[in-house]
Amino acid sequence: MKKELTTRQNEIVDAALRLIAEKGMRNLTIRHLSQALGVTDAALYYHFHDKVEIVQALVGRFEADADNIEPLHGWTAIEAALVHRTELVLATPDLARVVFAEELFQGDSEVEQILFGMMQRHHKVMLKHFREAIEAGEIRGDIPMDTLFRLILGPLRLLIKQWGMSHGAFDLREERQHLLDSMKILLSVKP
Repeated sequence: MKKELTTRQNEIVDAALRLIAEKGMRNLTIRHLSQALGVTDAALYYHFHDKVEIVQALVGRFEADADNIEPLHGWTAIEAALVHRTELVLATPDLARVVFAEELFQGDSEVEQILFGMMQRHHKVMLKHFREAIEAGEIRGDIPMDTLFRLILGPLRLLIKQWGMSHGAFDLREERQHLLDSMKILLSVKP
């Protein structure tokens, strides 16, 4: 179970998110963050032990509420996961710009490990839903599970990146629905 962040911790994570989105991961330092918030370095250390803990809290936001899809099964859960991701992006565009920009984290092995851990957790949950969808006859079963993961999450990732890079020039919800509809056709069991 994840620890709830305090109001001040959320403010710090918001500021960290803005710093990373605007200037890259290298600019996320305790000094830059304290300057952005108008506080001392010591004040930040009161709320977080280090930069890695701040990044963990940031990633935790991206994973927040993901448990809400757990009661769902099969294709319904897969769709809910994709909807959840895009709604999170719409609510916090900087979050998507940061989480989906792995190049921001190159060279920072601790942060890379945090993001890789998140990816592995998503992978595990999605494989469970793929198995359910296959067993229910909702999607075809002749595609390897890891390939299914990439086939479904890869296009969503690209869609979100395009939306972010275009500064929201298209309706993300509408395009998400086109993507989901197309995936369902491509993955459906042939009669």
